Amino acid sequence: MVLKKEYNSNLLKGTGLIQEMLILIDTYDSSEPYLDFQQRVVRDDLLSKSTENRVIDIVRNIFKDRFLGYEINIPEALKEMREEYVSMSVLTQIFFLYTCRANRLLVDFIIEVYFKKLNSGYHNLKASDPKDFIKVALSDGRISSSWSESTMSKVSEHIIATLIDFELIERNKTILNFHIIDLSANYLAHELHFRGISDNNLWQHEDWKLFGLMPNDVISIFERLANQGTFIMQFSGELLSISWKNKSMNEFIKNECR
Repeated sequence: MVLKKEYNSNLLKGTGLIQEMLILIDTYDSSEPYLDFQQRVVRDDLLSKSTENRVIDIVRNIFKDRFLGYEINIPEALKEMREEYVSMSVLTQIFFLYTCRANRLLVDFIIEVYFKKLNSGYHNLKASDPKDFIKVALSDGRISSSWSESTMSKVSEHIIATLIDFELIERNKTILNFHIIDLSANYLAHELHFRGISDNNLWQHEDWKLFGLMPNDVISIFERLANQGTFIMQFSGELLSISWKNKSMNEFIKNECR
């Protein structure tokens, strides 16, 4: 799965929805047909939502879009991490990763606006920042259809709410010192590896930008992880080669998440 390139208004379906995603991950069974899973969530009222349509919306347009369709069984991996009592701080960062992958607009706002402000010493986002970004995207063709003023305002509000959910900003829009946790970085490195990303493309993958990291920052993190015994790496300044100790995501979780 790759990051979607065309901007859409999918964030209107939901923001972080962290608690809802935790419930669905704990409940999901890959051996169960997807529609049966969806019906079970509705029937058992697992999300405690007011309407059946809202439950279906969350399962179909948020959970499925974020976590299914990968070469790896992502819900199973995350469930195993929960069983190993991985901290909510790490899980929240991993949820942030999958939410961004499903929402290109959110990705580019974070990279082009949020981190630009953070790195320039700004202390707050403005409520108008997402809307201004959307207007630029409309003018340069990144949004192919015209959006009403109402849609722009609502998507803008949902971007702000999502950044709050994932602890990039406070409720008053103060910018937090957002940085990746080592275990989150370790998870991302292994997830990319087991999805077939080559070692030398790994450190330059654009997912790291979601955490404000440039390629040399990623190498520094990898060196730290290697010193902890996670893997053995060789880096020449241009070429990266890794000897992977764990042969599957299941092994990674059992060996690194305890």
